Amino acid sequence: MKKVNFRNAIFIILGAILLLLIIVEIMYYFRNRRTYTLDLPQFENLKSISLNLNDKNVIVTDEEEMKDILSVLNNTKKVTKNESIQDAPVNVKDEIKLKFNLTKDEIFTIFVYTKNQKYYIEQPYNGIYQISGDEYNSIKKYIIIENSD
Repeated sequence: MKKVNFRNAIFIILGAILLLLIIVEIMYYFRNRRTYTLDLPQFENLKSISLNLNDKNVIVTDEEEMKDILSVLNNTKKVTKNESIQDAPVNVKDEIKLKFNLTKDEIFTIFVYTKNQKYYIEQPYNGIYQISGDEYNSIKKYIIIENSD
């Protein structure tokens, strides 16, 4: 009888140690995995949106166009684990710099760009968010339209 109880006690102890190791590993994995949320200004606080692509500058002041740009950005997946640690993205193509000029004389900057045939939004010191090519092009169209006039 004592052998059976001793054997059961060993299995219980080993099981508890294994469970503890699994819990510690899960906690360690998720501890370093911060999430970032895209922080956008409210439409009511906007005066204009400045777009810059390859020395082409456009200032959007039309309310419908500003709502459209904000709508595209708001419809993206707003949570990411990719951190932005710089003032601007590096090693990217077709970078569109969006400056949201707010009514309180504040400026809010976001970058939209392509890298490795994928499309991204980057908010400096916040996060990097993947978007679709259609979303990228729906922002880029404002620079193309204004410069073709």
